Amino acid sequence: MKKNRLKKGIIITLTTIIILAAGGSFAMGGYVADKILHQNADKDTHDNSIKQLGEWEYDINTFNKTYTGTEIAATAEDGNTVPATYFDSNSDTCVILVHGAGGDRVSTYPLAEGYLKRGYDVIAIDQRGCGANADDRVTFGIKESLDVKAMVEYARQTLGKKTVYVHGQSMGAQTTAIYASNVTPGTINAADAVICDSPVPGMELILKEMFGDGDTESFMAKYLTGTSKFYMGLINKIDYEDGDTINVVKNDNIPTLIICSDKDSVCLPNQVEMVYNNVACEKKAIVHFDSAHIEGIIDYPEEYMDSVEDFLNN
Repeated sequence: MKKNRLKKGIIITLTTIIILAAGGSFAMGGYVADKILHQNADKDTHDNSIKQLGEWEYDINTFNKTYTGTEIAATAEDGNTVPATYFDSNSDTCVILVHGAGGDRVSTYPLAEGYLKRGYDVIAIDQRGCGANADDRVTFGIKESLDVKAMVEYARQTLGKKTVYVHGQSMGAQTTAIYASNVTPGTINAADAVICDSPVPGMELILKEMFGDGDTESFMAKYLTGTSKFYMGLINKIDYEDGDTINVVKNDNIPTLIICSDKDSVCLPNQVEMVYNNVACEKKAIVHFDSAHIEGIIDYPEEYMDSVEDFLNN
């Protein structure tokens, strides 16, 4: 009798512990998922862009005096409004620029200048969770790719552009790669080519690196990523696998140029090369610059644009 009571007590205790642990993990997953999705909630992403340009010693005032942009907007298939600035060079070729994490469209203006000097039209968009974009959630390119798709169609149908390219930087390059992997070449919303500068290699991978301070195999990295992944998939209907750039580009059949920054400590060169190796399209290329993260356009502006044009022209 005593043994049965003891056994029953142990079972109840263990069950209670498991329930509490599961509930705690679910709550932790929800907390972390919310922080991931709303990572820019307390940030001024426009001001962050201005500060970044200042650190690069880029003269944004001269850019604004030289080039006049027009505010435009497109509507994504999920109803989200995509705000952007359109710089018209009277070209039939347009380049859509997609910025990285924590900033807004202004951070791509050094890149915009490179294209404008060479006669291209440019559209610089705000990603979700950034700038004036209506959606305040950052999804590492998963939902943001819908905005790119809408803007490509806008450039063709509304602006009448014959040729459309998409050029992304960092998380914007991840968005660009995911976008290219989810459109059919030759359709109205498919770009003629894409350029991915230092693409984030994957949503789950970058989160593990962040949570584990670089150690993706640590308990904390696996626990926080695992619980948030489960919660986000169940509640927010966002699957981390859809943001796995390295794997997703196996479906990328759009001509793709990958730009690798050899001094990159954010998106490591070997990870960027893995993205390149997996791109399905045979018309692909990779170029390297002896620069820090996405700073090739800053350090070597002419060589950078020469590499881009060589790829596009060929």
